Amino acid sequence: MFEKTMYHCPGCDAIVREEIRDGMEFACQSCSRRYSVMLDEQSGKVGFIELAKKEAPEPLFLPRGSIRALVTIALSFSCWLIILTGKDVPGYLFSLLLTIIGYYFGFRKKIRAAESRIFDASAEAEEPLFLPPGVIRFFLVAGFVISGIVLCARGRFNELPYLEFFIILFGLILGYILAKAFSSYEGSLLYTLANHLKGTVVLAAAFYLTYLFLSGTHAEAKYLSLVLAAVISFYFGSRS
Repeated sequence: MFEKTMYHCPGCDAIVREEIRDGMEFACQSCSRRYSVMLDEQSGKVGFIELAKKEAPEPLFLPRGSIRALVTIALSFSCWLIILTGKDVPGYLFSLLLTIIGYYFGFRKKIRAAESRIFDASAEAEEPLFLPPGVIRFFLVAGFVISGIVLCARGRFNELPYLEFFIILFGLILGYILAKAFSSYEGSLLYTLANHLKGTVVLAAAFYLTYLFLSGTHAEAKYLSLVLAAVISFYFGSRS
């Protein structure tokens, strides 16, 4: 049996003073939200499922993630077109692309909430823009690969703004791809050790990069700083 613990309402964080039993329904005395309870008798972990919750429709009634996908494609296409026409890509566009692509690759969720063990078996998996799974990610990767090849052919890939962007983007996408490739080993000893190793390496990279910034030596060690930034980007991609 588990040690009794204190539970809180997910809606208002008020303390649940009722005795919790698996399958019961209760209403929070503070916010009046109604929940059904899922209780694991062995571990004491509890899931509260809100009852009669009215879900708001997605923007423009498109599948979840469609607006983000369209924004990502539009800005990525703008970047590719600027590169293909030989013009300079604005720095703020690179920053914006890293933000939205990092979110798109690393943090987009579908049916399951982060860290949740409760699945909605009645939910229908909808991909953005009604496209097959993975199409948009493949399109983005292919577009930036082609753009990188064009920059190399023109001898501009080593220019710092492009080099910074592509190295950090490469780290993020590589981390994401490897995480998906080895997801079947999750829970194994090797997978656990690899996670500990990744955590140790990324902490070391973050602390050393912080030292370079605070000491003012990052400009002299710009390539080392880029490698450290790529390591950090790789970690966040791998934790998707």
